[in-house]
Amino acid sequence: MRIRSGDPSVLRRLNLAAMLRALYEGGPQTVTEIATATGLSRPTCEEGVSELLVQGRIAEAPPSDPANRAPGRPAKRYAFNAAAGRVLGVDIGAHKALAITADLAGHVTSEHRVRLDPDLALTDRLAAIRQAVQACLAADSAPGEPDLFAAVVGSPGVIDAEGRVVLCNAMPDWAGVNLSTEFARVLEDVGVTTDGPVRAENDMGMAALAEQWRGVAKGVEAVVYIHAGHRLGAGVLIDGKPYRGHHGAAGEIGTLKLLDWENSYRRLGRYTPASTSGDFAMRVFTDAHNGIQAAAELVDRFAFDLATGVAAMAMTIDPALVVVGGGISRAGEAITEPVRRHLADLCLFPPRVEASALGEESVALGAVRAALLHVEQRLFNPASAAG
Repeated sequence: MRIRSGDPSVLRRLNLAAMLRALYEGGPQTVTEIATATGLSRPTCEEGVSELLVQGRIAEAPPSDPANRAPGRPAKRYAFNAAAGRVLGVDIGAHKALAITADLAGHVTSEHRVRLDPDLALTDRLAAIRQAVQACLAADSAPGEPDLFAAVVGSPGVIDAEGRVVLCNAMPDWAGVNLSTEFARVLEDVGVTTDGPVRAENDMGMAALAEQWRGVAKGVEAVVYIHAGHRLGAGVLIDGKPYRGHHGAAGEIGTLKLLDWENSYRRLGRYTPASTSGDFAMRVFTDAHNGIQAAAELVDRFAFDLATGVAAMAMTIDPALVVVGGGISRAGEAITEPVRRHLADLCLFPPRVEASALGEESVALGAVRAALLHVEQRLFNPASAAG
């Protein structure tokens, strides 16, 4: 096939992608430094820098620190232009909608949270997404209106590859909704267009991805994320990627009746607290820490319930780390220590157990990270790097 004169060659696409990745991962560099990092010739890099500047993919960076600079006129330095676009991540659940925007380097630029009634009807919940997204985009700190490169929404339930909610116990009327399609309509309604993907993913998978990106699982390739709160659920990372499974149901171990996870949180609510500060769940853990027997027994039972489900997953995928998230994660060692203790009895190789430090933002941040992964594919894939 004849390539038209205006089309970039495959080799040029490869070169541009390599240069852009070097700046994305290595920070501001001179042409000489770009050539060293990529192994390309200096003339090739000079030509590529000019093209990337015209595309808006990179920008001239301020000179380096004078104290570390060689005598003479400083060479120009170039940086990946993170401000050229935005990604959007949304967490939609029974109790809240949270939208977060970030630039192309992952720096959060705005966020907006809407508290929700768990009994909201489908149309009202979609309206809440619209409200959160619109307010979040309006509050974005960037000048002008950068392009939206990708958008991802994380939701409870089994979500198939097309973004359809197959099953959702947390919000029963959610089942059957094509959330990717509805999310795209939300963006259209608020006047936002994107030529990148608009995706819907399971919220636990997104939370696990956030932990690997910015949380206690940074750099860990095999992770189980456990959400411990009003509902108990799990997400799985394998080789650093959220694992969906054949039906999108990977991690839905909470639906296994033998575990009785549906009642685990409710049992904590039956506790008559000795202390009066904080919410009821935290009071149980506080009183257990203070040596109150009834509280300690409830905490131990809750930890055993968690550990039994985690053990089944750990014996299957052998994760390096289990992250306990959700509202209960605020208890820190008060929940992770008994889970570790029970796992030592249940597993051949007990994984490390840590409490999440990302709190209620984990799902939305994971959706941001998923959107950024789409952006990286678009920018650094030789087939589209020059587009």
